[in-house]
Amino acid sequence: MPAYRLARGRAWLTRHAAAWLACLLCVAVGAAVLDDYNVFHDTPVQREIAEITLDYAWGRNDDLLRYKDRTYGVVFEAPLLGAERLLGLRDSRSVHRLRHGLTHLLFLAGGLSGYALAFRLYRSRLLALVALGLYLLHPRLYA
Repeated sequence: MPAYRLARGRAWLTRHAAAWLACLLCVAVGAAVLDDYNVFHDTPVQREIAEITLDYAWGRNDDLLRYKDRTYGVVFEAPLLGAERLLGLRDSRSVHRLRHGLTHLLFLAGGLSGYALAFRLYRSRLLALVALGLYLLHPRLYA
């Protein structure tokens, strides 16, 4: 990688340290409240859809062709199932903790993306931080 690109990336990180610190704080908060999350009513269904779809994709069976919820996408569910299998998680508590933790990290990645977009649009760190704060503190999005 050229040195000027690396220096430019470091400068971006230091100029936008407040956004990174806000997200790191949210990682800590998310880790602290991870045990307080409950199992949503659709989590087992989403997991089953991912299992059936991945089994079909790997040629193990063709149950997906007759499955009632075959039209639902698995772009997010398939990597969650893959991480669960990679880590060898079997009990439902560990599976749900992993799913909630990875979902929280995706939420934070969305916040950083929104921050970068707001900064690019308005060229103002203050407005970008306001946008990030509104996103991170919105109760329905966080839930």
